[in-house]
Amino acid sequence: MKTYKYKARSSYGAIVDGVVEANTEYEAVTQLKDEGYIVSSIEATGSEHDIDLHLKNKKTKEKTLSVMCNQFAIILEAGLPMVRTLELVAGQTEDKTLKEVLTNVADDVAAGYELASSFEKYGGNLPTTFIESVRAGEQSGSLIMVFNKLADFYRKQSETKGKVKSAMMYPSFIMVVAVIVVGVIMIFAVPTFKTTFDSMGNELPLPTQIMIDTSDFMTKWWWVILLVIALSYGTIQLLKRKNEDFHLQWSKLGTKVPVLGKITTMSAASQYASTMSVMMMAGLSSAQAVEVTSRTIGNFYMGYQLASIVPALEAGKPIAESLASTEAYPVLCTEMTGVGEQTGELEHTLEVVSEYYDFEVQEATARAIGLMEPITICLLAGIVCIILLAVYLPMFGIYGDFNATL
Repeated sequence: MKTYKYKARSSYGAIVDGVVEANTEYEAVTQLKDEGYIVSSIEATGSEHDIDLHLKNKKTKEKTLSVMCNQFAIILEAGLPMVRTLELVAGQTEDKTLKEVLTNVADDVAAGYELASSFEKYGGNLPTTFIESVRAGEQSGSLIMVFNKLADFYRKQSETKGKVKSAMMYPSFIMVVAVIVVGVIMIFAVPTFKTTFDSMGNELPLPTQIMIDTSDFMTKWWWVILLVIALSYGTIQLLKRKNEDFHLQWSKLGTKVPVLGKITTMSAASQYASTMSVMMMAGLSSAQAVEVTSRTIGNFYMGYQLASIVPALEAGKPIAESLASTEAYPVLCTEMTGVGEQTGELEHTLEVVSEYYDFEVQEATARAIGLMEPITICLLAGIVCIILLAVYLPMFGIYGDFNATL
């Protein structure tokens, strides 16, 4: 039996933390839910060996998961036993960490342990959706269907992320070049002009003086600038881990930022719809599906709001009504969820919603990138123009003084 450290919110709204003993994380969360807690985070506090194993695990890529799940479905459909299936899939996997996980899981399953519990024990790099879907498929006897669904689910996730990354490459390159160009001008070029201006002995125009002072500061204190940036980033990350209220407010702010906030919200809606569809098709109840889905949402605030409706669902309220009460998810998302509940086609409806928001995220990202490129170029051109103007103003002054003496 393992010990799990958790942080949760009680039925009275108070934030509590503590430890609980259970065989798996799923059992620990279920035990806490039975006691009236809404779990926000939970992690195993196992032996030194367990900790080392999880530290070396990197998150498995969606494309790798899709291929693996497809292999599971094909081999199981051919009638091979689970232990042999795990060995075959491990032999075909190029990811060394995943190969080790599959080998360990095969040994556990051969010893009589459940498949999902073994994946949870060794697969610290595997997403919650995978483990909980396998658990539901194992309990309902529909593992082949679950693996087919997961293969399609992770394939779509991989394609969506790939499109966004490809679209971001060019504007990211422009921004990096812009920062490098400005840095080179301010640190290397401007000091050369400063020496020339000092030799002239004339009073410098205000723009030129500001430029020189800025260059002096960047040249002398560049390490302070980098240190402040690093400390600011580190402080924010530390507060997000240690202070739930700060993390909640910071994540909520991320949904309010112009342009990017809308993309974040639509991305969370897509994650909700696609993951819920997989969870419910795997056989989980609405409350279980929502609880698992809430832990897969990228934005902490959106995931927190989704998790907050679990007690209402356990009391028998509809998903759409409970989701609408959070006011965190788009109206279309909640209304389509309601339509799916009323027609009895919730899994299919959520699939459609997921595809819609995937498309909207790609379109919104493309529009944002389309705006980012000219803005970045114009900003870089403006900075260069200001620097050139600051450099030439003293020369114009000297030229004017020379003409006046003539």
